[in-house]
Amino acid sequence: MEIYTSPTHPKVNTQMQVYSLKGHERPITTVKYNADGDLLFSASKDHIPNVWYSSNGERLGTYGFHKGAVWDLDPSWDSKYLLTGGGDGYARLFEVTTGKYLIKMPHRGAVRAVSWSEGNHVYATASDPFGSSNPSLISIFDFPSDNDLNEGSASSGDAPPYAPKFDIKLDATDKVICMGWSYGNESIIAGFDTGLINIFDPETGKVILSKSGIHNARINQLTFNKDKSLIITASKDCTAKILDPRSLDIIKSYKSDRPLNGAVISPTHPHVIIGGGQDAQSVTTTSASQGKFESIFHHMVYGDEFGKVKGHFGPINAMAIHPFGESYASGSEDGYVRLHIFDKSYLNMPDY
Repeated sequence: MEIYTSPTHPKVNTQMQVYSLKGHERPITTVKYNADGDLLFSASKDHIPNVWYSSNGERLGTYGFHKGAVWDLDPSWDSKYLLTGGGDGYARLFEVTTGKYLIKMPHRGAVRAVSWSEGNHVYATASDPFGSSNPSLISIFDFPSDNDLNEGSASSGDAPPYAPKFDIKLDATDKVICMGWSYGNESIIAGFDTGLINIFDPETGKVILSKSGIHNARINQLTFNKDKSLIITASKDCTAKILDPRSLDIIKSYKSDRPLNGAVISPTHPHVIIGGGQDAQSVTTTSASQGKFESIFHHMVYGDEFGKVKGHFGPINAMAIHPFGESYASGSEDGYVRLHIFDKSYLNMPDY
């Protein structure tokens, strides 16, 4: 990757070490680091989530029992548990180190998003509508008790069901695509299929703030910066936007020439990385250069594009950045996860 620090400064040539992780047979749906940054989790439409070492791309294991595409996953802050959401209408809880299947949470529709609260005492799932009588839901769960976790046997291919403490019913014509908990678990912020963003009270389920017009198409990813003082969204409308997590005011917007599926904020540099590409249904007739499958680096404040990373042969469907800024990962329609380890020339580059 060639990086232009500014129009008046020379290029900084970085030689990132890149690992192509092949553990999936179908398009990647999400990639996430754990809080310590030593593990990278990935999920795809092939119903088998994977976990990898983030330092060298070595695969540690997989998590079974899914019967459809796995749309989202989220590791707990202590890396002890993994929460997954699938197209088969179930959210599932696993033990990270052993892969033990602990509990299942049935939903009426596909589980599109899952998210742990800070401290792991509560978590949330978002499910699609199913028919006219079952609207889209955000379900709030307390962490299961020891009795709930020990009940039943996953060795038989099943786990005990677990019910939410309450559901938040949403508009029947819309659905949540991505969500996350704000600082101190004050609220849940959700991005919708229509481009709407809502802030919910996790104690009552009431809408604290609702804003339309931030995006005019599906919000594919919503992530926080390291201290949760900012949100960045990636949308099908070819823009990524940094928002204030309390007021949802737009702080900065980044325009692209492609639909965006992923966007992250660097924890060590004033940089954002965005990625996407031409719609998957048109990829077979498009070369990698024309499909615009690169990861793009922008200066967070000035908005200037200063670098691109090629490598994927399909649209980038998901992105994640190491919690300490040591690497970033991208997952694509081609079924590969690419793990990019930053070198010293990038890590030590000046912040213009």
